[in-house]
Amino acid sequence: MTNVISGALDVVRRLEEAGYEAVLVGGIVRDLLCGFPPADADIASNIPLADAVPLFPAGRLLGPEGMKVLLLPLEQGHCEVFSYSGGSLKDDLSRRDFTVNALALRRTGEVVGSRRSLADVASRVLRFNGPARERLAEDPLRALRLARFAAVLPGFVPVSETAAACRKARPSLQKCAPERVGREIRLGLEGNPRIFLEMVRECGLLDFIFPGMPSREFDFSRLCRILDGLAQEGADIEVRAAALFSLPWGGSSRADDGSSAAEAALTAWKWPDRAALEAAELVRQRRLPLGSPEPERMAALFEARGTHFMDSLFLLSRQFCVGEPHFRRWSENRALYVSMAARALREDVLPTGGEIMNRFSLAPGPFLGKLLAALKLRRLHPGFASKEEAFSFIETLLRNPSSPYLPCRTDK
Repeated sequence: MTNVISGALDVVRRLEEAGYEAVLVGGIVRDLLCGFPPADADIASNIPLADAVPLFPAGRLLGPEGMKVLLLPLEQGHCEVFSYSGGSLKDDLSRRDFTVNALALRRTGEVVGSRRSLADVASRVLRFNGPARERLAEDPLRALRLARFAAVLPGFVPVSETAAACRKARPSLQKCAPERVGREIRLGLEGNPRIFLEMVRECGLLDFIFPGMPSREFDFSRLCRILDGLAQEGADIEVRAAALFSLPWGGSSRADDGSSAAEAALTAWKWPDRAALEAAELVRQRRLPLGSPEPERMAALFEARGTHFMDSLFLLSRQFCVGEPHFRRWSENRALYVSMAARALREDVLPTGGEIMNRFSLAPGPFLGKLLAALKLRRLHPGFASKEEAFSFIETLLRNPSSPYLPCRTDK
């Protein structure tokens, strides 16, 4: 916390020394008053951002015209500098989304803001800063941000009329950039995903953001319980996202496992490609740990995706266990995977490419690569007790080049 605050206040000092007014604003002030550790900082100033650029050579000017910010790296985290909305600090605070964000902190230590804002911080209350219709007309994404704040700010609860105002206003998120929508969804899921989904529904946004999501109370409650369980176990954001698409959605066919919908949605929200692909693959493979053990398929998936993916897969699938048979199969498959993970560390039983070439008079090339891949796969299941046993396996492959181990297949 000290590094973020000291770095941000140093930026404020440099702006003041250049003859401008500058203050910390918004979330960082709210978090300091609540005792939450701030990760980054927002700074508002009456400086034109074009004049701020020469003061901070390490900064980057980002955003479209009229919404530009100057992004500055700090020793830990970062801060964003922007010009006052409306031209003054008073105007800027009056246009902020929620009362708890309509606060500023001067370098002198003075907190600037209304009594209502300070009271709402103390009471952990979320309400629009002024008429809800005006705030939502300025930025419809604020309805989704309400759900995100409820999910990530410990103890904060929207007042009843706030969600009701969102439902009544029916803000159109189609006007919002997809990456902004995707960012709010990601942050909401990283917080308390159950609260996030419940608030999204309460604000009347569920069908727009997640069209076709199970809306029957039983299915929706089950999905919330699954996400709650994943959050309690510290699941990565890709696992939480995969859970969203792992129950049948409206309009989906039996052949649709949800993976294509997951990839399409996350890509549309401008999530990183790696996150979208991993979430989609988790959806596609989620039933594997709940079925009868398939060692070859498990080994191929492990070899292709690695330990982190497999741990994520078992974390996801466990939340879908229903009854004793599911838990038993999950346990059997988990034991099988743990055995493979231990064997994967046995480098001593694997011959090198040079040793294989010398032993069997083989030349380098694609076939040698297939042999090495087959060895790695066979090492996982049933495993090798020694390097000589691995050589014996190669002899078997050379006698039977049509073996399923050549080439290594991961598409079962």
